Amino acid sequence: MNSRVKRFIGQAQRNWLPWVSIMLGLALWEIVGRLLPRILFAPFSATIAELFSGFTSFDLPIAIAASVLETLAGFALATLVALPLGFLLGRNRTCSRIADPLLVALYAIPPVALIPFLIIWFGLFIESRIALIFVMTFFEMLVITAGGARSIEPRLLDVGRSFNASFNQRFCKVLLPASLPFLFTALRVGLVRAIAGMITSQLLLSPEYLGTRLLDSASKFDTAGVLAVITIVALLGLAMQTLLVRIEKRVLHWERDLS
Repeated sequence: MNSRVKRFIGQAQRNWLPWVSIMLGLALWEIVGRLLPRILFAPFSATIAELFSGFTSFDLPIAIAASVLETLAGFALATLVALPLGFLLGRNRTCSRIADPLLVALYAIPPVALIPFLIIWFGLFIESRIALIFVMTFFEMLVITAGGARSIEPRLLDVGRSFNASFNQRFCKVLLPASLPFLFTALRVGLVRAIAGMITSQLLLSPEYLGTRLLDSASKFDTAGVLAVITIVALLGLAMQTLLVRIEKRVLHWERDLS
């Protein structure tokens, strides 16, 4: 088998295998949904019909747009705080020793346990929902960023010092590029947590948008409506992750060139 055929087979596997797995999953969903009573689990076709009804009435597009904005707001705030702070803790041993006990203690607290304080501080509406998204996103991003910054090889900085590079030059040309893989990992994990925080906040705080539809469907034992909302949340996560992965591949082009 020559290299051209191998390359064609490898490209076909990369392009088509994910779609094959998706189609098999949807077929299994349809079969299981038809075998079980509708009140327990709705088939894929019923879920699609529910989604179509929501989109034609324009209820779902409005709910999705508002949910995405809340997700991005909480995620952006967590990014602005967690990445610089994580980098500082990863590179400064003194700051790390001071902050680690407090951060470990806070990290052990489930975010939903802080909901009473969020309600007191921010009320029941959009501010508290964004705050919960921030809390559910912040610590994972902080831990990953600090670990990545801490693992940068000292010899890379030694090379910069040997060329008499300033601190700003070492940061921009050595520290930041070396930590980018960890930063993107933190962003990807944080984005997933932000989406989870969005739907959690819309369920546990003031029911709104997708959370309202989920609660209404559950109260009516409408499993198709419940699965429709779950499908939307999954597709939002997939779309945002795909976009972030594409950005990562463009930024970290040297890793692709070396592979």
